[in-house]
This record gives sequence, C-alpha cells and structure tokens, in this order.
Amino acid sequence: MEDFTIGLALYDFVPVLLSGLAVYFIASVVRMRGVPAHQIAAVAAGLVFAAGLSKAIWKLIATLAGQDLVWLASMLFPLMAPGFALLAAGVWASQRRQPPKTALFWLIPLVLIAAVYALAVYRMGAGIERGWFMPIMALASLSNIGLTILLFTMAWRRGLRGVAILFTVNLGMVFALIPIAQMDSHSIVMHWLEQTLTAVGAAAFAYSAFRLSRNISSDVSTSDVDPAVSAAASVESGLSARSSA
Repeated sequence: MEDFTIGLALYDFVPVLLSGLAVYFIASVVRMRGVPAHQIAAVAAGLVFAAGLSKAIWKLIATLAGQDLVWLASMLFPLMAPGFALLAAGVWASQRRQPPKTALFWLIPLVLIAAVYALAVYRMGAGIERGWFMPIMALASLSNIGLTILLFTMAWRRGLRGVAILFTVNLGMVFALIPIAQMDSHSIVMHWLEQTLTAVGAAAFAYSAFRLSRNISSDVSTSDVDPAVSAAASVESGLSARSSA
C-alpha cells in the first residue's frame, strides 16, 4: 500500500473500463446469435466488470485514505470466476451453427459454479488458510482460458484472423503478470509495469470483442432483409440497366 500513488490508483481504472467494454461486446454477441436466456450473459459481464471495479476502488481508497479494505480487494476472484464461466458457456452456444433451442445448457456452468463454491466453503470450514482462494481462482483462470479459446475459434472461422490473434494477447498478458505477482516485493516501477501490461491486454480484448460483435451485427442486419424485397430490388435494378442500354 505504501507504494501506491494517486496516479497509479487512477491508472488502475483504465483496464477495468476496457475489460468492461470487452465483456459488454461479448454479451452482445450472445444476444445477437439468438441464444436462449441471453440475459445471463449480460449478468455475467456485469460480474466481471464489478470484479475489476472492486479491486480498483480498493486501491484508490488505500491510496487516499490509507485504509486496507481486505474484503473489497478479495472480491476480485469470487466475482470474476462465475462471470467468466457463464460468458464461456454463452459464447460456446453462440459459436454453434444452430444455437441451443432451450436454456437448459446454462445449468452446466451454474452447477459447476455451485460445486466450486461448495468446495471453497468446505475448505474454509476445514480450517485451511484462505481455503476458498484456490478453487475459485482455478475456476476463474480455466474459464478465462476457455473463453479465449472459444472467441479465438469464432473469430478465426469468420475469417477475422487478426482479431482471433488479438484475443490471445489478453491471455498472454495474464501469463506475463504471473512472475510479477509472485515477487516478494514490488517497486513503484514494477507496479506501473504491471498496470501497463494489464491495460495492453484489456485494450486488445476490448478491440477484438468490438470487431467480432460488429462482424456478427452485419450478418444479422443482412439476414433481417426480406428475401422477397431483396429479389424485387434485384429485378428492378436489372430492368433499369436494360432500359438504359
């Protein structure tokens, strides 16, 4: 906490806002693809955004007031894990040729989330120090990896090769942060480096999610055109061309 500065604390909101935009666009993809109960993806996006926001607010309070609100900082993974798990399920349904006809597939991630949280509660009851952390962090990490793979596959199949690669940049930044997080102490330079890597990954995530959603939106707009109207317009265009000739 003593290494935090106001500038660093405010900088922490940049990747949070970018990640919030990214998950918003991902939830939009789930909606546009006609996935049943797509509102669950919107809730999941809200959980991921709230997770990052809680950590950023904790850092700002610690900097301005010198108070270490541990419970606020600890909300990161408990909010992020179910958010990423549900988003991954929504994207899985979105990238299928025919989306599921019912919302029953949402039960799979919900049961998984419930099982992981039950294990976390059990480990806490068994007296394991921070026993809740490992299972919830594992769920968040695996769900994030799964979501990235699904988004990569969806973008690649749609011919968006650059967008697909950008989705992996965010995950690459997460892995790059692991050695920094394992350091016993952080200098102010290392804090800024950590924040910058996070912001770069979030920016790549937001841009690629935006491009994917725009691509799917254009497909939806095209499919919404009445085939009869389109055919009539083609005939009229052909007749006009002949008369001009």
